[in-house]
Amino acid sequence: MKQVTFRGTGQLNGPIIINKTIELDDRTASTLTGLKRDEVKLAILAIHFPGVRIKPNQIVCDIEAIRLPKTTKVQKNEYEKKTNYSKQKSSFSLLSIILWLLFFPFKLAWWLLKKTWNEKHV
Repeated sequence: MKQVTFRGTGQLNGPIIINKTIELDDRTASTLTGLKRDEVKLAILAIHFPGVRIKPNQIVCDIEAIRLPKTTKVQKNEYEKKTNYSKQKSSFSLLSIILWLLFFPFKLAWWLLKKTWNEKHV
């Protein structure tokens, strides 16, 4: 979404000051910078200022992106609110089992070597 501000003057029984900010989708906002920007300006402003004669070259469009907050807070369920406890994700997976089975013999051998080494030198 984009925030578009139209500024300028129009004519209807005297000068009409145009200072209007609206939100547009990205595609419509991009047409305000394209080849047919004058027709798009006239179409949009005709909706908001009916009957006003507008010269599109007297209207300035400022287009700004609407920034949404990056982080959203996750709502706690009732149990977590009452007990102040949140469930942690388990690190128990197939990969952790395979790695444990693969490295356990080496750990066991290291523990045995360390124990025998300490017994010899004490």
